[in-house]
Amino acid sequence: MCDGRRARFVARPPRDRMIRRIKLALVGVGYLIGWRLARLAPRRLVQRVFDAMSTRTWRRDERRRATVAENLSPIVGVGSGLEEAVRRAFILYGRYWMETFRMQDLSSAELGERFTGENLAMLDEIHKRGHGGVLATPHLGNWDAGGRWVAERWPLTVVVEVLRPKMLFDRFVAHRRSLGMTIVPLVRGGDATTKCLAKIREGSYVALVSDRDLSGSGVPVRMFGKTTKLPPGPAVLSLRAGVPLIPACIYQGADDGTWHAWVMEPINGGVEGETPENVALLTQRLAEAFERMIEREPAQWHAFQRMWLPSDSPAETPA
Repeated sequence: MCDGRRARFVARPPRDRMIRRIKLALVGVGYLIGWRLARLAPRRLVQRVFDAMSTRTWRRDERRRATVAENLSPIVGVGSGLEEAVRRAFILYGRYWMETFRMQDLSSAELGERFTGENLAMLDEIHKRGHGGVLATPHLGNWDAGGRWVAERWPLTVVVEVLRPKMLFDRFVAHRRSLGMTIVPLVRGGDATTKCLAKIREGSYVALVSDRDLSGSGVPVRMFGKTTKLPPGPAVLSLRAGVPLIPACIYQGADDGTWHAWVMEPINGGVEGETPENVALLTQRLAEAFERMIEREPAQWHAFQRMWLPSDSPAETPA
């Protein structure tokens, strides 16, 4: 009996892996079907459907609801204001997907009509100096809309997280390439830094969504009185290439399918050279820029993963 139980135990993991692969494949197929249907139906109908689905998820998914509440509470406080911000966060995240699915069908003229921004002329001024720059943004609003707007005016390279299943990742890569972006996948051993540096030296902007530490080796920072970690990539690229580190974000319009960009002045840490201290300093300054962006529209921060480290984990950031 003991040997039999052991045999069944040994045999179970491959079956479990197969079940997980099947479930993952079904999720991918579901996304691709939704992507296609979202492009075919009228926008108002699609928005109603996505809002209903997002509201249903908000009501049923207690774990994710608690995670979003934990992330937003240092920004909006507690009580009814937090509950409404969490509900809106689910709805606006659904709209991000809806807008992304439909982005490819917008003409350049339609995009221009829907797109406004602050300090956009600075991007042209920097590019005319003959070099690129590093655009760092949080998971806020709709960065795909901003990416397309930039790519239609200047060379743009984007570093992207590899999604699972692969069919969904491949679709996203094809989608963003169709919008004019050069894609650098963030994969182990892929040397994304070297590829990005080469693009910067060719005069390209490099964009990174930079508010999540995917590697586990991020830089400790303080945001909203809490400790978290941000990836060192934006600061490393800026220091190594000697180009501006530019915080930027794109907000979603209320209900009208518009977008509004905010391009901040480049971060000036008063330092040169890629040292751990300089990387930490610039990353903390970037965290402070992200605070200002998120404070404007907390519900547009797609913070569905735990952001804050335990309170006994010191930030160890420069003053």
